[in-house]
Amino acid sequence: MLFKKIGARNYFVAMIILLGITVALVVTTFILTALIPGSMGEIPYEYETRSACDFEPWAFEIEDLQVYFPEGGVIVNIKQTDRYRSDLLLGDGSYTHEGEEIDAAQVGGLFMVTENSVFEELRGGNIFRPLEDEPLINRVARIGDNQKGLPVIWKDTIPVTFHAREGLVYYYFVSPGGEAHLPPAANYSQKTLAGAFMTHILFIAIMGMVLTMLSPDHRYSRYWIHLRKTRPRLFSLALIPILVAIITAGRILPVHMDLPVLYAAAGYALVIFILFLSAKRGKIDYLDLGLRPDRIRNGYLLAIVGAVLIVLTVRGFPAGVDLDYPAAVLQLPVLFFTLALPAELVWRGYIQAFLSRRAGIIWGLTGMAFLVGLSHFIYLAATEPWLVAYPYTYLEAAVLVPGTAVILGYLYLRTENIMACAVMHSLIIWLPGVLLY
Repeated sequence: MLFKKIGARNYFVAMIILLGITVALVVTTFILTALIPGSMGEIPYEYETRSACDFEPWAFEIEDLQVYFPEGGVIVNIKQTDRYRSDLLLGDGSYTHEGEEIDAAQVGGLFMVTENSVFEELRGGNIFRPLEDEPLINRVARIGDNQKGLPVIWKDTIPVTFHAREGLVYYYFVSPGGEAHLPPAANYSQKTLAGAFMTHILFIAIMGMVLTMLSPDHRYSRYWIHLRKTRPRLFSLALIPILVAIITAGRILPVHMDLPVLYAAAGYALVIFILFLSAKRGKIDYLDLGLRPDRIRNGYLLAIVGAVLIVLTVRGFPAGVDLDYPAAVLQLPVLFFTLALPAELVWRGYIQAFLSRRAGIIWGLTGMAFLVGLSHFIYLAATEPWLVAYPYTYLEAAVLVPGTAVILGYLYLRTENIMACAVMHSLIIWLPGVLLY
């Protein structure tokens, strides 16, 4: 009798098909990460001065870089692992990059990340002596603390960094005052880049399968079906690029004004005010922003499971949890009300919903994700323009950010509850800060 009921609804067959597809995607991902090590990225390093030494006259050459310190200088080690080390070389010298000599007056040193074995080859017989001049130690330590290090992508969500291939992994020149000259030089391989893109695209697809399997009895409500049959006015659609511009500017301005990131909520607040004002004047119809009493109880378990899976997928399994009460605990509701909920009300509750009403569910979801990625790329280009020359920036802007928007948008389609989307959104930002690795 039970199997007849399952067969009548096709749940069993659908679950088997979805499970098969998910397993195939997971296996493909494991194979890909095994064939292309490093495609998943790593947790960003925390840089701090480990040692500061002076060195004798030193000359070395590797790939497209030639460096010569005729009077020696200072080396500051600010990170070292079993395989890699990050060092800051300071001193008057000559630097040649890709056959072009760099103006010595503009350069006061070099930051580089190398494999330990490669560094020992570059070092040769040079003797490093620990610094004893306390003011000099403090000065070089401050310069070391100000270095960018390996670029971090998606740092406002789930920070991740990538190494390049073997050899001299990564370097950039440092001004006499200790400021980084960016963009950096790095020997990233096309294979590793392609692997990173494909791996994270597969993870997004896996997340979609998981959300589908966790909501097998999903049915669109009559209200949503009615909305799909009711095309929005052209004013509603013409307003979308204006709102995206306001949101983007609202994220950029706090960075240039050295304000906390939470000030980005002002842009969303302005957008929501414009929407309600337009609705009050009869310019926009059916403006509920996904806040409907009949759907308010739906999807929270789905949201929590989805958020945890996204974080574990990118970061891996944690070694523990650090809940520094009350700061860490109180941060979650602050993120929910100031960033996650306003963003979901606008991106999913308005932009996706109205694009879906106009062009269909698939195009609405796709269009919303494209606009999210475009807005984020403009934000990166305006706040840290050197990142445009860094290849993994495009992984963030073309895959990670819009891919997460697709997952949030899909959750909205499965639950029709914007509050569940806001829960997932806030957890994705909050969890990486409290998990220990």
